[in-house]
Amino acid sequence: MAQLKCPNCGREFVRRVSRAGPLELFLSYFYVYPFKCQLCGDRFRLFQWGVRYVRVEEDRREYDRMEMNFPVSFYGQDVAGEGNVVNVSMGGCSFRTSTKIESGTILNLSLQISKDVPPVIIDAAMARNMRAGTVGVEFMLWQQSERERLQLFVRGLLIGRGVDLEPLVSRPEPLLPR
Repeated sequence: MAQLKCPNCGREFVRRVSRAGPLELFLSYFYVYPFKCQLCGDRFRLFQWGVRYVRVEEDRREYDRMEMNFPVSFYGQDVAGEGNVVNVSMGGCSFRTSTKIESGTILNLSLQISKDVPPVIIDAAMARNMRAGTVGVEFMLWQQSERERLQLFVRGLLIGRGVDLEPLVSRPEPLLPR
């Protein structure tokens, strides 16, 4: 199968995402599926004749998360602390911290992706998932320049990993005449 490219940025870091709504469900009967660029975040649909995707229910994320270990500091209303990022994507990250954070809390994050550059600043991230000292956040608001800096970092991770971002696909068996 040819490598898919994002129509917005032209890069090959594209992931098949879950169908949203009745229109995308209907279109999938005609081999039109939704995809999302892992870098620019553009969501788009593509026609792929004869391809059927195997449904995987475990992970509904639209971005592929990469394992990491770098410092993060954060603050929000009535909460502040530090921790270590354990995974990151363009849509969010998870980090370990001893600070108690409630679900739905809006945080300002400072991601120290490298010792050589200033931290990437996320102006608003919502705490979505808390388990055993780990907090999962979704990035909600940030400056375009900060998004571009994180995009370069994530792109380097994706290139270095060399992983195919498409989930398992199966092709239907050809119909043989009787």
